[in-house]
Amino acid sequence: MQLRASLIALGVWTVAGCNSGGGDKPDAASTDAAFSDGSDGDHDAAIDGPDALPALGVYTVNTDGTGLRLLVDAGTQHLSHVRQLAGTDWLTATRYTEDPDNNGLAMEVEANAPGGLNYGGAQIVVFRASSPTTVTAITPVVAGKMTANSSWTSDGKLIFLRQDHPSDPNWTRLERATFTALPGTFTIDAIPLPPELILPIDPHQSGASDASGSIVFPALFHHPSGWMRPVWKLPANGATSLADASVVGCPICPEMSGCCAWPTVAEVLGTNDPRFDHAGTRVTWMQQHPDVSFDLGALHGNPMRPQSRVLASPASVDLTPPGVAATTSVSFGEWRPDDAEVVYWTLALAGTALQQHLFRMAPDGTQRQAIPLPPELCPHHPSYLSSTQIVFSAFRCFGASCTCAP
Repeated sequence: MQLRASLIALGVWTVAGCNSGGGDKPDAASTDAAFSDGSDGDHDAAIDGPDALPALGVYTVNTDGTGLRLLVDAGTQHLSHVRQLAGTDWLTATRYTEDPDNNGLAMEVEANAPGGLNYGGAQIVVFRASSPTTVTAITPVVAGKMTANSSWTSDGKLIFLRQDHPSDPNWTRLERATFTALPGTFTIDAIPLPPELILPIDPHQSGASDASGSIVFPALFHHPSGWMRPVWKLPANGATSLADASVVGCPICPEMSGCCAWPTVAEVLGTNDPRFDHAGTRVTWMQQHPDVSFDLGALHGNPMRPQSRVLASPASVDLTPPGVAATTSVSFGEWRPDDAEVVYWTLALAGTALQQHLFRMAPDGTQRQAIPLPPELCPHHPSYLSSTQIVFSAFRCFGASCTCAP
């Protein structure tokens, strides 16, 4: 059922236990002259109407909703988490290559994928906004395995997560690509992590890639009170001792005097996608909590809620809009280059239809404004290109029964 797959994006998923591991050496980059599915790669085109919308695309738009343009027709391979290297027109993205539901489109959310999330064969790519049909793969396609959720660092590197162990499906690590020249000359090294931090995901970095910088990421941890998945902070060059790690934030359960904990990994409600501001003084992330849930017949879910913390302060702040429905996920915040604003993505149920929208807000959660887009677009994963322009991925739906369920 398509609705079931869509609810996964609302926070209905579980996490399998994983073990962090060591690194590997350089990958050979590969460059596509055009997208590998044979699409014509039309880009930088004004949107003239619904017929001009591809099935899968990457778009740019002004923050007030004007100037919507198709940056690139992604053909049959979904591109997500598109982010820009500051001061350049280089973009990175996660590209999906497997199609479990056999509808001709390889996407992040697929009904027939394990748990509804389709990361098998996912890879990291880079391309230029000025020439988006020339795409360089930084990591190879490995059937059933993944690299995903890449972010640029301030020193021009790429940090991402990787899971491609040949025999252990519960093994993952964080890695960083260092370029001698963009896009094709680079090395990839694993970032050492304390062995107690299991299944590290969604990394982001502030500052240089040495001890002077920092990384944040969610990871499972087996506390004496049970399993939890907080946001952790480490030196950017990594560490092997838990003494060098600190907790940025987590769902708080007062009866546990801190982070919520569960008896099994499958029950964990945790954190995802922490993002430093550009000053490195604040972190936003999204998280689930047992006190915020919904029941739709046999379906039970805990939606994502936005959190923020000034690192000099001990407590995080809930940025959830007043009156937001329990069936609405507020997620994936990204900072504007001047740190004066955050753009984010919502997923909301209207009956059985899933609706997706983009909003921007002040860092304290006030001054929220929707970014108007055509109703046929199902937008996700926005980030800033400048203080007045964002880039985002989207897929298309049509008709009176239009739903953003993939």
